[in-house]
Amino acid sequence: MIWPAAESSSPALVGLGRRALRALGPLAITLAVGAGVLGLSGRNPLTIYALYLVQAVGGWSRLASTLAAATPLVLTGVGTSIGFRAGFFNVGLEGAVYVGALATAWAGTVWGQLPAPVLPALALLLGAAAGTAWLVVPALLRSLLAIDEVVTTLMLNYVGIALTTYLVLYHFLYKTIGNAQTPPIATSAQLAPLVPGTSLTAAAGLAFAILIGYGLFLRRTRLGAEVRTVGDNPRFAAAMGFSARRAAILTMLVGGALGGLAGGIVVLGVTYNFTAGFSTAPGYGYSGVAVAVLGRGSWVGLGLAALFFGALASAGGVIQLFGNVPIALTQILQGTLMIFAGIRLVQLRRRRRHPATGGETDSGGDGSWR
Repeated sequence: MIWPAAESSSPALVGLGRRALRALGPLAITLAVGAGVLGLSGRNPLTIYALYLVQAVGGWSRLASTLAAATPLVLTGVGTSIGFRAGFFNVGLEGAVYVGALATAWAGTVWGQLPAPVLPALALLLGAAAGTAWLVVPALLRSLLAIDEVVTTLMLNYVGIALTTYLVLYHFLYKTIGNAQTPPIATSAQLAPLVPGTSLTAAAGLAFAILIGYGLFLRRTRLGAEVRTVGDNPRFAAAMGFSARRAAILTMLVGGALGGLAGGIVVLGVTYNFTAGFSTAPGYGYSGVAVAVLGRGSWVGLGLAALFFGALASAGGVIQLFGNVPIALTQILQGTLMIFAGIRLVQLRRRRRHPATGGETDSGGDGSWR
């Protein structure tokens, strides 16, 4: 005999198991690919992965480094995910990261006479504003003319990288050093590390607070319900009086603001200047796409995905120096995850265009993608 409670809970458990498999499957395959590469090079995969784990979380300073590396990825992941949740595929946060970082560095230098509590806040606000402004044009093109936002935002990434490099070289160059970078920001603009010897600052608390706020926004607010409904079923959303145009503009501009904020945090807490090409491969914005897709829209999933990428970034360099493991292994792991992110992005776009063939719905009651 099957009790009624068991009958009602079984579908939920099956659905939970399927979502867990979809989320963990890419990670398992990625680790298997890495293990194959290590095995072919004559290294023990278990030993190397254990070394990664130790370097990522084995002690307060190492854990702090992982959290610091994950901080900008939390922001770019949330900024990308909120657009995905509304059915708009904004992949332009890399450009927003660059323009936001340059604006923050400019403020941290020019407004150096302002006191410490005020200057970092204003500099980060300017960075967020620059990131927002960077995505105004693709947001309007998408909402008013239905021009594919993937094309416009992706192309703007390259424009943003080139534009900031030009501005540094010809207008803001710090000429006492050979690198293409701006002058150092004022001491009062720097974010003090919470753990000595690391880049973990109070910005990590801000990023994870925004992550939690993202989850509450989708589940507890009317505007969040509008975003989810537009993403799930645009026709039903229109019948309910929800505006797809408003959702497109809102989510893309919020994404730009979070991208600019991420770039600003890196400037104030890590590099203390703007250096051309500072967002190294795969880049904070592009990694945010992977975080958003692998996190499947859930704020918990986004946090875990960002922490995983942060662990790879923080541990990879140390292992290269002291473990005789090429940094290429870290790049292989990151690249494999990016492939899965790209595949999932294509699937989401197809389901958005042909909802009748999508099978099951993409969203759960908590705002996550099933």
